[in-house]
Amino acid sequence: MTTIQKQDWHHSGSSCCSPIGTCCMSWWCPCILYGKTRHRSKNDGNMQDYSCCNSSCMAFCGLGCFGISFILPMMNRGDVRAKYHLKGNGCGDCMCACCCMPCDLTQQEKEVTYREESKHLLQVQPGKQEGMYYAQQPQQPQFHH
Repeated sequence: MTTIQKQDWHHSGSSCCSPIGTCCMSWWCPCILYGKTRHRSKNDGNMQDYSCCNSSCMAFCGLGCFGISFILPMMNRGDVRAKYHLKGNGCGDCMCACCCMPCDLTQQEKEVTYREESKHLLQVQPGKQEGMYYAQQPQQPQFHH
């Protein structure tokens, strides 16, 4: 059994003011940003069928009516950590989601975007050949000593 080394987050939670569009979305339309991040993460970066009014967005709004919308970003943060092997724990996820949800949502969106784009760049390397194959070696006659 091999253990996978946990990585640091590429984007800091304190750098939540850039890009400004994501920052504004996290403050004024957090449900849409949550739904976008969730879609990107679950579909390996494929945004082709994305709709801003998706089920994740609606669930966020529904929980927001009861003042507990932080639950979804907290759970998603755990999913993001698990998927990309990032450092952290459930307590930290809860603190991030409860104490500054806009910063948490921005960090998650930036991290998922970065990780998915990096993964796709590795898959489509210019000049990449199929795979390395070894040609069958002809059998050498065996000599008896």
